Amino acid sequence: MTKSRKITSHENDYALINGLNMYYEIHGTGRPLVLLHGALSATDTSFGNFLPFFAKTRQVIGIEQ
Repeated sequence: MTKSRKITSHENDYALINGLNMYYEIHGTGRPLVLLHGALSATDTSFGNFLPFFAKTRQVIGIEQ
């Protein structure tokens, strides 16, 4: 059985960096914590289960490669 998760407060957008549109997500507030996913993965698939926990006390920034 798969548990569904819900992140209620977050921002997501694209940042133009050297001609590349990079997707990012920001969850929570506090001291920043940057998450970089591995190859053939994404922020949600790599860190989806942990994001709500980290976002309780940190500003979690997930960057899509």
